[in-house]
Parts: sequence; structure tokens; C-alpha cells
Amino acid sequence: MIRSLIPLVSCLTILVQPIAMAAANYNDSLKAGDDVMNAGNLDLAMQEFEAAISHAVAEGEKSFAKAKKAYVLAFRKKDYGAARKEVEGVVSINTLSPVAQLTVLQVLAECQMRGDRNYVEAAKNLEKAVALPDVDFARPYVSLSLADCYRETGEFQKALDAAKAVLDTKGISAQAQASAHFNMGLTYQYGLKDFEKAKQAYAEAVKLNPGLKGDADSHSSKMP
Repeated sequence: MIRSLIPLVSCLTILVQPIAMAAANYNDSLKAGDDVMNAGNLDLAMQEFEAAISHAVAEGEKSFAKAKKAYVLAFRKKDYGAARKEVEGVVSINTLSPVAQLTVLQVLAECQMRGDRNYVEAAKNLEKAVALPDVDFARPYVSLSLADCYRETGEFQKALDAAKAVLDTKGISAQAQASAHFNMGLTYQYGLKDFEKAKQAYAEAVKLNPGLKGDADSHSSKMP
């Protein structure tokens, strides 16, 4: 699978100062887990989310902490079996907040895309994620993953529409815009075989993010 270059950052990050041991309560453990995860200390992140699970009082709190742990396993450690095990049964809990639901659906989709190569089922979960209320901050990045799935299932117009939805998002970062253009380039090149539009899309991506030039050149070199 040829994936677009999506900024892989947790949609749920809350920055705090790094700490060396598990925090003393639920909220602090979640915040600390996000921080150390983004600093690259995955083992400490797992420790913090485990602490959050132990501190949780309500079922929804525990499920969210388990989903955060699963996020590390799926997106950072690439341990799809363990990630899937963490969220087993969590999907059916009706007390989950939209952000918790988003995390669970992202984890499931990542396991299906990368572990199972089942893009049809991954797309179903990402479609649910995109439709959630109060997750505008994450919707563009979910849409980019959805575009990848549609490209793999041969639904090329849907892939383009998902990427264009990112460009239509008010206030979206230049990096995300670049990823959307790059995504469209992949769809034009490998899906629709429209090489001129692919080149234009790559050019727009590089203009917004010069760091993509190497990847764009690599793909462009494969065109006739």
C-alpha cells in the first residue's frame, strides 16, 4: 500500500513537562502519557496509560485510557495484535466520549489497514470517525487515512473527495494541505493514471512542504 504522508501526531495531545514516574491521578496520567509518547518514550507512555487505567473510576474513563494505550501499540509500536486486544469490547460501550470513540476507531482502522490489509473494513471505521461530533481537530487527518483506504479499494473519486475535504477545512496547516495534495497526486498517478494532474498535485505539495520533494520526485520518476 502506498500511503500519503500524514503527520503522525496524536490528535489527543496535551503538552506537559516530562516526568520520570507515573502520575498520581487519572487526568495527570493521561497528560503525561501524551507528552512522553510524543517525546518518543513509548515505554513510559505505556506506563502512564496503565496508571490512568488503574486510576479510572468510571467505565468510560477506563475505556479511554485503554484506547490511548492501544494508540501507542498500533501507531508507534506497530503491535496490531496487542492494540486490537486492548480495545476489544470498548467499541460497544455507549458511555464513551466522541474523543474516546475517535481513538478506538482510529486504532481499529490502523490495525485493519496495516495488520490485515483490509481496507474495506478500515474505511467503515474511518467513516464513523469522520462523522463523530466535536472532533473537528482530528477530522482532516482521519480524512487523509480514509483517502488512502479508498485508493486501495479502487474508489478513486472518493479518495480525491476525502483529500479535497482537507483542503476545504478552514485554518488547516500548510503541512496538512501538503499531505492532501500529495495524497491526490498518488490517486491521480496510481489510480486514475492521470499523470499531468499527478505532477500538478505533487508540485503543490512540495510548494507547501519542501521536505516532500524527495518523495514527489521518486513517484514522478515512475511516470511515463
